[in-house]
Amino acid sequence: MIFSNSLDYEAITNQLDKENDVITIIGCNTCIRVSGAGGPDKMKALALQLKKDGYNVKDGFMLPIACMEPYLATAKLAHEVNTIVVLACTAGVSNIKRNYPHLKVVETVDNIGLIVADTNKGVLKIAMPYEKHQHKLGEEYPIGSDGKNKMPKEQIPIKVGVN
Repeated sequence: MIFSNSLDYEAITNQLDKENDVITIIGCNTCIRVSGAGGPDKMKALALQLKKDGYNVKDGFMLPIACMEPYLATAKLAHEVNTIVVLACTAGVSNIKRNYPHLKVVETVDNIGLIVADTNKGVLKIAMPYEKHQHKLGEEYPIGSDGKNKMPKEQIPIKVGVN
């Protein structure tokens, strides 16, 4: 699974135009939900905040998996939509950009790296961080924490990284 953290709300809205963007939100209900940077609750909260702040949010679609093209076909975008705000990892964003090249696509997360998870303990461990997050190798977080509340001691005793 890919572990991601949410961008600050301001970083998302800086990519949007209140006057011209007609927005749909497409979310992924897999890795990003487990990370805490996406999922139905996060999508609803973002949509409500954007609407409250005067953005034209038309609709939203929660996909089981955003990085797999067949699921993307279930998102029936309104004709007037010109902007997609994506609650998905880079793979999901890439899939959406490829399928909607004529639309503006706004990313909402920073991808940290690959993780292992122990659902019995409710813990995620960063097993293979991406280059800019190498310092996070081996860090552990509660499932759904959005990269907050780092665990103070090791919960998943496995060797991480690539030799």
